[in-house]
Amino acid sequence: MSGHEALPEEAPGALGHSALQDLLPRILKTFRREPALAITLGYLLVAMAGIFYNFRFYAKFGIPVLTLSQISDFLVAGIQQPVALLLLLSTFPLCWLFDFFNSRNRRRDHARRARLAALPAPGRRQRWVLAYLNWRLASLWTTQVGYLAIVVLYGWMFVAFYSDYRAMRVLAGDAQEVSVRLNGEAQDFAPSAPARGWTYLGAVSNYVFVYDVAAKRAVVLPVNNITRLEPAAPKRAAAGVVIAPIP
Repeated sequence: MSGHEALPEEAPGALGHSALQDLLPRILKTFRREPALAITLGYLLVAMAGIFYNFRFYAKFGIPVLTLSQISDFLVAGIQQPVALLLLLSTFPLCWLFDFFNSRNRRRDHARRARLAALPAPGRRQRWVLAYLNWRLASLWTTQVGYLAIVVLYGWMFVAFYSDYRAMRVLAGDAQEVSVRLNGEAQDFAPSAPARGWTYLGAVSNYVFVYDVAAKRAVVLPVNNITRLEPAAPKRAAAGVVIAPIP
């Protein structure tokens, strides 16, 4: 390729080097035309994060929460977990950060491609590099797909780490304790260690999940079989002893 050969034409917006600036106007135009679509997509992302959180969290206790859940539980899974909303909001600065570095790299690649194209007799390796740069800089769709993959991977890791952290706190005994009274019983449903109550894990439409820390076992209780579910009173510190939360 000689220095007088024209470079391949680029897609509109490519010279701006920013994948987001190329994609954002089209997204905003679509959302202005269909505002319900923006709400639906946002709600879908939050719901998916909540479903994955529930699956990951309850799996630590051997509870098949997806099997026990109904459609309505899937719809509100994200709303019940504020971390899902945080995840959704944090994706915007994440995409902007990646786009900032990618735009800077694309400007450097443009300058590098121009230098290689100006060579009178480029070598084999230089021709390969020039062909790669022509392909990479011809359009932005590969970068945009990469952003989507990064957001999905980031969401998976974010929710996974948070659910594992919450499960570890429960297993360590640092969680809300409750007393449970079942239908037809005069006494509360007793855990293996009377000194400790049941640890509350969560609930879906038809079931409540509690955990016995001493016995290290989870119990699934049908909602219709529960007469009362009462949070345990905070434990008072003994004289001269301070009960501190687990760090």
